[in-house]
Amino acid sequence: MIELESWQLNWASVTEKHSFKLQASKLYFGLSIFVHLCTLSVIWIYQHNLYTSLALSLALVIHFQYLNRFILLQKPDSILDFSLENQQLTTTSKLGEKHKYPHVYCAYQSRFLVIIMANKRPLIVFKDSLMSHSLSHLNRLLNART
Repeated sequence: MIELESWQLNWASVTEKHSFKLQASKLYFGLSIFVHLCTLSVIWIYQHNLYTSLALSLALVIHFQYLNRFILLQKPDSILDFSLENQQLTTTSKLGEKHKYPHVYCAYQSRFLVIIMANKRPLIVFKDSLMSHSLSHLNRLLNART
């Protein structure tokens, strides 16, 4: 029988500080533009009422602007860098506010995306959003076990 503790995320081997700087993800931004343009074209191709098409188009443009504040890291509480040290995650927001999270685990991990849960706040890291290190370096740190 495999012990559950050996398979849990364990950063006990991460004793030195590893810092990661974030930037806006161009891949996710391009994907967002593509999906919104496809949705906009479907609205106008299958229009049954001009006012309904205009209202749906306006709602889609508003949603696109709202979503881009998250993608392009334009919100004041957007995380611009984070660091891992001694089983603790420290984040720095756009306003310079630092938050320390002692209870952190990796919710999802792949070659293109990592989702780290810090308490109840998700930190989503895309492959092209890391400036200082590669995503594979972050994956190796998250997979470190004692």
